[in-house]
Amino acid sequence: MRFINRALSGLALTFSTLALLAAAGWHFYSTMSAAEQRRSPSARERSFAVDAATLKETRISPVVTAYGQVLAWNSLEIRAPAGGPVTEISTNFRDGMAVTAGELLFRIDPELAERRVVDSKAALAQAETELSEATQNRRHIESEIAAAKSEADVRQADLVRKTRLFDKQLTTSTIRDDSVLAVSAARQNVIAKEREFLALQGRIDKAEAGVARARLTLSDAERALHDTSYRAPFAGRLSEVALTLGRRVSQNEKLGLLIDPTALEVSFPVRNSDFGNLLDPNDKQNLAPLKAVVTLDLSGKSVPAAAVLDRPAAIASTQAGRTVYARLTGGEINALRPGDFVKIDVAEPELDRVAVIPADAATLDGRILLIDESSRLREHQARIIRRQAETLIVADVPFGATYVERRLPFLSRGIKVDARNVKQRPTSEAPVASADPLEPTPAAFDENRRQALIAFVRNRPDMTADRRDRILRELEKPSPESRILDRIERKMANPESRS
Repeated sequence: MRFINRALSGLALTFSTLALLAAAGWHFYSTMSAAEQRRSPSARERSFAVDAATLKETRISPVVTAYGQVLAWNSLEIRAPAGGPVTEISTNFRDGMAVTAGELLFRIDPELAERRVVDSKAALAQAETELSEATQNRRHIESEIAAAKSEADVRQADLVRKTRLFDKQLTTSTIRDDSVLAVSAARQNVIAKEREFLALQGRIDKAEAGVARARLTLSDAERALHDTSYRAPFAGRLSEVALTLGRRVSQNEKLGLLIDPTALEVSFPVRNSDFGNLLDPNDKQNLAPLKAVVTLDLSGKSVPAAAVLDRPAAIASTQAGRTVYARLTGGEINALRPGDFVKIDVAEPELDRVAVIPADAATLDGRILLIDESSRLREHQARIIRRQAETLIVADVPFGATYVERRLPFLSRGIKVDARNVKQRPTSEAPVASADPLEPTPAAFDENRRQALIAFVRNRPDMTADRRDRILRELEKPSPESRILDRIERKMANPESRS
């Protein structure tokens, strides 16, 4: 009986072990089958969704954007023309005040200069009196010389007559000798008068020199008196004023700086590649007279002013670029001040048969991805002409073809894609100079669109606070930039794209 029980127990254990082994084998087989099924390729080819656009042929003016500083090329240091205490100061003679041409700025005590003018006038009057007396004496001496010569002629005629009488023995030798002595005395009198005339002529020349010297002294005294009152030589604004009423100033001491607000220019650096595009094609030594727009940002309010390229700097500022000067010509030029940091956009000559694409659409050497009729990618080599902010201006591309706007790392030739948002690329996404640089092109903008964009920007967690505030200030403007609006709307349509 005990043997039968042990046999049944062993048989039960054997069947249990076999059942467990069978279950384990079945589980192992199911697991391997499922893994094999997962490794097997799908029967349907996968396609990738991409943003696409159409290459549109256009004419565009590339814009070189740089940042520089406003300078004044017509400024004057105000220096004291004379020394002495300041007795009068204009109410406009202060930093930042505007003055007109000829306006009295300050006056230095004129008492000493006035006394010098009076002394100079008296000296001139005395010199003129001496000259007048010498001139009158010259007329008298000339008359006396004429009378002496007449007397000498009479004495000579008398000597001739008496000599004839003596030859005829009708008179004595004593009478003839007296006539000879009379002639000699008359000639000596003429010589004396002529010597006196020459002395008087020297006195006259000396008097004339004295008059000229006195007039020059008077002119200097009057100029010194005039210099005690300083008037603005041209209209402008004052800076660096250092003068108070009653202060004693020395001659040629600097008292301020007068700046002509209409004679302003902008100094800004450009890259060597951009500098080459700004040169005059007919004269490589000078810049082409290209138009530019200077923009001053005043807490979100943009102040534009028109400018034109003037000249390059005489010395290269850096190894990678040059310094260029642009002359301000109009617009809100009165709102600009020397020292302002501004942005300047220089419009280059128009380029023909080009296309504008996003910078993400091409590699560094200009390779872009085109979508053919079978929705597969093929690579095309484009020629990059300009890099404009986040866009590229390219040539040698098949106009009308569809291309991928953003070339992602996993996209390559032969991959099948699903093109979405296929559109023609607007040329306004690249910075283009309008015919009138001071007349911006307003964007179509309503309040609902504005609020939607503002809400989207405020809810972006991956955006820095400074960038968010800058974009919000731009959206609050009556006419925000079209480039910023298009970027935000593309981001709203594709939230996973890069900012």
